[in-house]
Amino acid sequence: MITMNVLLLSSRFPWPPFTGDRGRATIWLAALAREANVALVSPDGEIPSSAPRVRFHPAKRSLMRGVAGLFRGTPVHALLAAPYDWPDAIERARNDVGEFNATIVLLSRLDPWVRASLPNGLRVLDAIDSLRLSMDERARETSPLLRWFWRAESRRVARAEEDAARAYDRVVAVDADEAAELGGVAISNGVAIAPLGDAPRTFDFGFWGRLAYFANLDAATWLLGEIWPAIRAQRPNATLMIAGADAPARLRAFDGRDGITVQSPVDDIAALARSIKVALFPVRFGTGQSNKVLEAAEGGCAIVATAKAMRSLDPLARHAFLADSAQELARAAITAIGEEPAKALRAIVETTYARQDTLDRLAALLHQSEYAA
Repeated sequence: MITMNVLLLSSRFPWPPFTGDRGRATIWLAALAREANVALVSPDGEIPSSAPRVRFHPAKRSLMRGVAGLFRGTPVHALLAAPYDWPDAIERARNDVGEFNATIVLLSRLDPWVRASLPNGLRVLDAIDSLRLSMDERARETSPLLRWFWRAESRRVARAEEDAARAYDRVVAVDADEAAELGGVAISNGVAIAPLGDAPRTFDFGFWGRLAYFANLDAATWLLGEIWPAIRAQRPNATLMIAGADAPARLRAFDGRDGITVQSPVDDIAALARSIKVALFPVRFGTGQSNKVLEAAEGGCAIVATAKAMRSLDPLARHAFLADSAQELARAAITAIGEEPAKALRAIVETTYARQDTLDRLAALLHQSEYAA
């Protein structure tokens, strides 16, 4: 039964949902479909036929607003959302749907451009994760020449996130520690649960994620450069799938070599996970919660990972093989390939991280009564 009108504001068009904010937008749309008239405001794109019912009001590009944004003193990353006429799109959505009971803003980088135009009613900031921590990660990963920039950006982002959090009635993130830093509540993305099936798993090992993202690119490069040669030295016929959107040429070049297959993009992550015996996640950077770990556990994979890859997923970490050096990860991977199917990981995902629970909790967040985590 439709009980409210909800406005969802996203700095990027949600489809295909291969980045954290795009995926989170599609999760919100699924959560609201049962009980809300939803208006989506984002940059333009073609909504797929499989998407939940939504009224789309694309934000028009505006060079003038983009140039004006340069003089606002906002963090540099926020400029990605600057060159659009957000007030016009919000007004068109209001004229179409009527007054909104609630508005959801995805990511703090969108806040400077929309806050003054937000409708009355409940206001929710879904920060997803702490962008301050993400900038700190960039500073650790980058060259000394650029480190000063990311450290300065981290300080700017910290001030902007603190200011944004005070302006909203509800703040939410996927990780409990980062939610607490922002004064909000934690709601995991979760993962859709489906039958495992009994098809044979064609790859011994697999790694996936958006491969242009610096943390995933670092992990894949480390895997291919150090960890995979150590595994192949012990198991010369082992096979590895590297998969995800936007694979750069230097990763694509490994396709067909040394048992490696590179697939980019990937249409069906759940099917991909079901083709892999051991998910191998040598992740050294990252914030929030790792969707790929949830996907691997749901897909029945054993998991070999760094502690960073398993961040905020302690129930799953207890049943994964954890290591933090190339040689230790290679040894753990060889051990894991001989283990029984990862039934414990799958059971935890079913009981703790089911997507339906996420949808229910996000929908509950919008009700005016005090939210209980």
